[in-house]
Amino acid sequence: MSTIEELLPHLSEDDRANFTRAVGQIGAAFAARTTIEVDPAMIANLPQVRDHVLSGGDVELDLSAALDGLREEPSISNQLIAAEVKEAEVTKIQSDTANMSRVEKMNYARERGLTKPREDVANTMTMNEHAAVLAGLSPVQRMNYARRHGIV
Repeated sequence: MSTIEELLPHLSEDDRANFTRAVGQIGAAFAARTTIEVDPAMIANLPQVRDHVLSGGDVELDLSAALDGLREEPSISNQLIAAEVKEAEVTKIQSDTANMSRVEKMNYARERGLTKPREDVANTMTMNEHAAVLAGLSPVQRMNYARRHGIV
């Protein structure tokens, strides 16, 4: 069975515009609801897109069914679960620290390892580049910068 992308060169200009519009709408709606960007090729393979494009736009784009189809995709499902876990962790930290003083918040963060550099942020700066940044900061800012970047 051919994919819709293989058929696009043989379809009219309006059909190609419908395809591009449908993929864009689904991608934007999914990103707005989940904060996860989906590969357009994955969206293009949805049956809702195929039906909409091949009907010449006569079949309305079923956005909710398309979003549900993306949620069921294993790779996206795993990303959604990871995002929910991360959100739950942040909510827990916020509720735990809501009524704490600054010192208590700092101790809380240190006890749980929250003061270390984040793993998802790759540090590509060399030590010389860090030194150049540190030279332009006040002593308190230097200390904070050095802690944040794991220099001390």
